[in-house]
Amino acid sequence: MSLLEPISNLFRKKSEPGAGKRVRITSINIKLGIDIHSLGEKDVTGDSFDLHVPYSNKLGGGILPDNLKGPDITISSISVEKPFSLISVTPEPPRLVKYMEKEDFRMRIKAPDSNYEGPMFIKFETDSKENVTLSISKILLVNGGKSIELEESKADMTLKKSQIIRKDIQLYKILKYQQRVSSVAVNKPFEIIGIEPRLPLVLDKKDSFIAAVFIRAPEFNYAGPMEITFS
Repeated sequence: MSLLEPISNLFRKKSEPGAGKRVRITSINIKLGIDIHSLGEKDVTGDSFDLHVPYSNKLGGGILPDNLKGPDITISSISVEKPFSLISVTPEPPRLVKYMEKEDFRMRIKAPDSNYEGPMFIKFETDSKENVTLSISKILLVNGGKSIELEESKADMTLKKSQIIRKDIQLYKILKYQQRVSSVAVNKPFEIIGIEPRLPLVLDKKDSFIAAVFIRAPEFNYAGPMEITFS
């Protein structure tokens, strides 16, 4: 799921440009867990510059039931890969960012000593033993001998251990009008908690039938598909 907001006016000149030195950043890449967010390119003049990164903790937003909160995140450290180097960051890590809250990180970064053209990588480290990282390659709906892959179902997310995930599904993607559903299952390490409308249910609406499926996330990191089976 999206965590870094659009960035504008990232850089502000901090010193006079070095004689003849040219530094052009082709992309600014922010690493957080398994996510990489690429920002715009920039020509840098001067020996150092300021970078503003507003981070919003929206982990789980849009996939969690309304009455459940996503995880708080502690940014434990921030580093910049060579040939750049981090001079300072405000506020200094560690910094707790609560669910759905925002923190503005303002960094002063030292530019390379010689000509450079290429990307810049900034790494945000988190320190939370209560969270897990999920990398879902795809979501498959299964019924009988038929299966379909949901569009745009690939997702990377960080959640609390055993967090409840909500997935709204158009059942007519895999089932037919007047078909009866008596059970729902999901592949391990996930676990079905429930479905709304409750089981058993009959697809009695001709145009659309959307069900909310509630799934418990595992207590460890997972990478792979999610398969939801209706029978």
